[in-house]
Order: sequence, then C-alpha cells, then structure tokens
Amino acid sequence: MRVNTSVTKLAVLMLPIAAFAAAISAATAQTEPPSNVTQRQHGMKAMADAAKRINAMFKGSTPYDARTFKAASEIIRSQSGAALSALFDGPVTMAGSKASASIETDRQQFDKLAADLGIYASALSVAADRNPDTLGPGMRMQTGDVMGGGPLAKKVGATRDAASMPAEHAFHLMLQTCTSCHAKFRIETK
Repeated sequence: MRVNTSVTKLAVLMLPIAAFAAAISAATAQTEPPSNVTQRQHGMKAMADAAKRINAMFKGSTPYDARTFKAASEIIRSQSGAALSALFDGPVTMAGSKASASIETDRQQFDKLAADLGIYASALSVAADRNPDTLGPGMRMQTGDVMGGGPLAKKVGATRDAASMPAEHAFHLMLQTCTSCHAKFRIETK
C-alpha cells in the first residue's frame, strides 16, 4: 500500500505544532488559579467596584441615584456572608490566591467578618429604598457619630446596630470590615 507523500509531509509538519499546543495548554493549566480562586477574585473586584460607586455618591463626585446605590449595595450583600465564606471552604491557600492559612485557623472570625459585611450592605440597600430621591441628612453621619473603631468608642455590633445607623456610617463600617479582613486574612505580596 502506497501512502501519499504530501499527506505524510503534512503529518510530519503538524506533529511539532500539536506538541507545542499541548505544551502551551499544560503550562496554562498549571498557572491558572483554580476556579474558586477565580470566583473569589471576581467577587472581590465586584464588591470593590460597587463600594467605589457608593463612595462617589457620598463624596458628591457622582450624583445620587437610589437604584445605582441599591444595586451596588446588593452586589456587596450577595457576595458576602455565607456566599463569601463558602468560597473559602476547604484548603484556602492555592496557586493564584492571596488568602492566608489563618482563615483555616480562625474560621469563626473570618465567617463573622463575612457576615458583618453582608449586614452593612443590607443596611445600605434598605437606606436606598427609604431615600429614593436624595442622599439627605438622614443618610449622612452627623456630628458626634462615632466610627466605632477608637479605643474609647462604643463597640458597634453589626447585627444590633446597622439598621439604626445612618447609611454613611454603615458604609464606613463596611469598609472597615473589609480592611480588617484583608489585614488579618490576606497575604500581601511585594
């Protein structure tokens, strides 16, 4: 049986290309973070972008829009609490992740911070419903409102206090929660 020489030449030329493609695929598979790490990163980015939209409204650099404010709050709420905790089930230190192993050793604190984040975001969402037209004085922190972080300040309980505080205060406490979580549970790379 005689083989067509042009087919043989084509097959010989294609072998290195196929081997190169397989090597690239294998290298990419080893460098891409696992899917839950990617989910964590996308969720964190979505929350950061949402917080920036809310912050711009509080600063006055973007006009207040209750629907946008609520949507941003809901993004944060939906990405926090049990949803956030679930993304860190099992071993948390993986390729491509900045998560610290301390999440595993202090899981109760991590879960509390994730829940508090959701509580503050829910308070912001409710504030948007209550203030459909303006970001008025009722949403703003007033003189004498304490951030809850100083050594002499009354400690704020998210579950107990979030619904009764001005939205701006809940927003600041939400950001403080993010900062606390990152300080304790995120590895900083230089």
